[in-house]
Amino acid sequence: MKPLDIQYAIKAAGSSQAQIARELKVSKVTVSYVLAGKTTSRRIAEAIAKATGLSLDTLWPGKYPTMQEAS
Repeated sequence: MKPLDIQYAIKAAGSSQAQIARELKVSKVTVSYVLAGKTTSRRIAEAIAKATGLSLDTLWPGKYPTMQEAS
């Protein structure tokens, strides 16, 4: 998905990047960078996926392989 689509999905789910950042105790910029694909963080990506109800592979195809795929 494109970053704007992910941002929309977060808002549509009733959450925000700021809320995710607070819950994870990271900066909003860090969440923004992961959302935009500028950096990777499985922990932050999983929090975004949980907030949106979408899978990691739907949000970032191929970027965060499942543990089985990584083996």
